[in-house]
Amino acid sequence: MSPRHPRPVPDRHRSTRVQRTSMALLAAAATAAAVIPAPPAGANLIPPPTPWPVPVTGATNPLTGTAFPLNGGQATANAKLRVWLPVGRAHREAITRTIGGRTIVRGRLTNRDSRHSINGATVTLAAQVVYGGEWLAVAHTHTNRRGRFRAVLPPGHNRRVAVLYWPAADSPDPVYSRRLLVRASSRVFLTTRTTGRSVLFRGAVSGDPRSPTGGPAAPIPSGGLLVAIQVRNNRGNWVTARLTRTGSGGRFRVRYRFGPGRFSVRARVPAQPAWPLYGGRSTTRSIRPR
Repeated sequence: MSPRHPRPVPDRHRSTRVQRTSMALLAAAATAAAVIPAPPAGANLIPPPTPWPVPVTGATNPLTGTAFPLNGGQATANAKLRVWLPVGRAHREAITRTIGGRTIVRGRLTNRDSRHSINGATVTLAAQVVYGGEWLAVAHTHTNRRGRFRAVLPPGHNRRVAVLYWPAADSPDPVYSRRLLVRASSRVFLTTRTTGRSVLFRGAVSGDPRSPTGGPAAPIPSGGLLVAIQVRNNRGNWVTARLTRTGSGGRFRVRYRFGPGRFSVRARVPAQPAWPLYGGRSTTRSIRPR
């Protein structure tokens, strides 16, 4: 039995579906651990941050030209500006999102002296592509009565994100938040077609941020990208059944023969040295070879 092409379980064994699934994927799981390269460390993909704070292009005091002397109720130069990236109920400093996807930035603005919320204030969301370049103002939002705010980061590549707040109309400089990191992962598409026990996997990998302000699309390396066709086993773990590579256009096509049963499958693109994005995966699909 070849470890890359396990044969279906013979009917004479009268095995259960769980047993058939485990036996059909056992050799593939062993092969996957040895063949798929480990993703590069984060430091190899994301360069260290530059000194902070710095001027932000396009960011100006929102009170300029208005009749309002203070930016929000309880406004003060001694403001506490907290920001985070929400993942469920957790507050993260760094997350990974599919390139082209929407990222939410949340935060809270309070008065350090009175500990009261600064409500009705305008804050500015700023971002920088991690590979260098200037910081740019990308969005504005307002705090609610509890001093909380929510901003949407436009699609783009790996970026650092921060929020700025001008307390008063005559404030020479804003209050800067800490910086957050939004890592971008590959967009992976997958379709399947089952003929008996043979399944044809077709798909594509994209580095297009789908935004006119998110930077150019990441080009596919000339040698293509490694793609793993994965199957979920009876323990709920994803194991690799086949490895293939995309062409220079990002498309891939590969067949695999399964044993009978129902399987959940996906395509995964691990992080690779020639690819500026983090690893990504397709949506899960269900197949039923017979």
